Order: sequence, then structure tokens, then C-alpha cells
Amino acid sequence: MTSSTGTFTLNAREIQQFVADWYAALDRHVPFEEVERYLDPTSVRFVFPEVTVAERDGLRDWYERVTRTFFDEVHRLDVADVDLQGDHARVHVVVNWTTRIWNPPEAKSKILSYDADQEWIVVPGPDGRPALRDYVVNGLTPVGDTPAF
Repeated sequence: MTSSTGTFTLNAREIQQFVADWYAALDRHVPFEEVERYLDPTSVRFVFPEVTVAERDGLRDWYERVTRTFFDEVHRLDVADVDLQGDHARVHVVVNWTTRIWNPPEAKSKILSYDADQEWIVVPGPDGRPALRDYVVNGLTPVGDTPAF
């Protein structure tokens, strides 16, 4: 693959590590400025069950909302199948997302767990590292007694 700043060859292992690093950052609720380092600076599209965003401000709003709603998040990466396609990579991701929520004035928080099926498009970023352009949640399957999303 070629980026505007030089040649960069994406490989499956590097992209799989990128996916794992993305989820580790989400689990830590890093500041949005750190999340932006994972994104393609020219274009982003995130399709979630509740909203689609195609600009950074929309993604920032979504991120701030979910990091204030969900806590003790754990993402377990089960699948990161990489298909290199010339100027980008398509990545099929399956991740288990387990989190807690609290709905005041309930006495206790609730545990939620979902298996999320996703499709990503990863491109070379201007710094030569992978960059996330498209992130589509195809579906969420509840685990255990978690209600449907």
C-alpha cells in the first residue's frame, strides 16, 4: 500500500494488533484526542446500532456519551480476519463487549454483554501506521440474560 507520505505495507498481524490496541484504548476510556490517533484524518464513518456518524464532532459526541454511560468495560477480541485489498484492508471483527450501567435510582448496576459483529476498513495513515476509516456494527447478539440492544 502507498500513502501520501511514502510506501507502507499493511500486513494482517499489524492490523490485528491495531484492532486489539483500539479496544484496549476504549476500555481505558482514553481522552478523545488519543482516540483520534487511530482514525483516518481524511474520512471517518462509524455505524452504530443507535447512530451513524461521518465526522469527528459526531464521533466525539458519541464517545463522550458512551464513556459517561458505560463503565468497567471489557472488550474481548474473538475474530480479526484481515483481507488486504490494494489500497485498504477489510477487517471482519467479532468482539465480546461486557460493561456495567447504572440507571438511577436503581439500587444496583447491571452487567451487559454482547457479541458484536463488525466490518472495518483500515487504510495507511499519513504517519504510515494503520488508520480506521470505516467501522460498521453489523449486529449485537446479547449474551446470557442481557436484553436485546
